[in-house]
Amino acid sequence: MQKLIIRTDDVGYTNVCNIGTFETYDRGFGTSADIMLDTPGTVDALQRLRDYPWLSVGWHTHFWGSAISDPARVRSLLIPGTDRFRHDLRSAADVDYDEILLECRAQVDRCVQILGRAPDVGVDMGDKTPFAAAVTAVSKEYGMAVNYGSRLHRDPQTGEITRGPVDPRFQDRVFLADNWNLGGKPLPETFRGLDAEYDAIDWLLADTMKIHELPEGAALMHGFHPGYVDYYVAHLGDYGPMAPLVTLSRAYDVEALCSQRLHDWILANNIELCNLRDALYGTRDYQNHLRSIGSDLCVL
Repeated sequence: MQKLIIRTDDVGYTNVCNIGTFETYDRGFGTSADIMLDTPGTVDALQRLRDYPWLSVGWHTHFWGSAISDPARVRSLLIPGTDRFRHDLRSAADVDYDEILLECRAQVDRCVQILGRAPDVGVDMGDKTPFAAAVTAVSKEYGMAVNYGSRLHRDPQTGEITRGPVDPRFQDRVFLADNWNLGGKPLPETFRGLDAEYDAIDWLLADTMKIHELPEGAALMHGFHPGYVDYYVAHLGDYGPMAPLVTLSRAYDVEALCSQRLHDWILANNIELCNLRDALYGTRDYQNHLRSIGSDLCVL
């Protein structure tokens, strides 16, 4: 039996987006919540997550929202004249390290104050930029697991799968699906194109990353972006090249992660659903939750 983590990204984007995200926890199979701590729906999401202890929580360090700290104290992080983060925050060399460190701590403190604990999982980005160094430092300072798995790379031409660096503390515990959930397909340019071509879980159900060939007891983690779209999500949030698709695909991800065909695939392929904390530390929180609700996907 192999383990599968279904990671839901961008939790806390907006209150409306959260409605779709939490639908995948209530009616579907999201097992791990990666939360943004600076966006309009953060407080709503953290308050909700208190009632979902069977989910692991990761720090989703996009910084697409507004500063939690006093804007006057973190000016180098912001678009001039606003409290919104600059778009080049991750790569900029002129960001003041002490200011980004202050903001990172404020965001994690927000999580501690509302959720009652820091995220289970942070990020080790190294120290190539002030942003990366601060995120890494705060992740470690608050005791979050970092560098928790081996990233799998699939050659789209040959299908060959290779492994990236492995954290020796968690070697062969977690494998991250590198191609995300698009399976290498070209990005549709319109909603109609998305409607015709996009299937949120076809790559997962086709077992592109060959879950049964992973080491015994290892977990494969696939990332999705379930949620419903409001004006902020559609126009004010993500500014990256994937933004149009990730915006349009969110409702499709909700449907797919709540679908009977995903349930049937998990059951037919003898898959154990788990959260990231379970995979790293050997707990069985998600399976205990499935048992408590009488799910036929419980393997305990």
